[in-house]
Amino acid sequence: MSVEKSIDLTATGASIEEAVSEAVHRASLTLRGVTGFEVERIEGIIEGQSITYRVLLRVSFVIKEQLHE
Repeated sequence: MSVEKSIDLTATGASIEEAVSEAVHRASLTLRGVTGFEVERIEGIIEGQSITYRVLLRVSFVIKEQLHE
């Protein structure tokens, strides 16, 4: 049996996919067992002619069972 935990992350990118990929990639650098994500919110930032997407997503990962000695 496994137990999962979720954390909320915010990331930005030139596209929605880029922002999501960046958040998942960064989470994978410090978390083991990342199993999925859910996009909670998509926002946009407009600066002149430039558009940047900001996503809030929930990343899920498996909590490893470890015995303390």
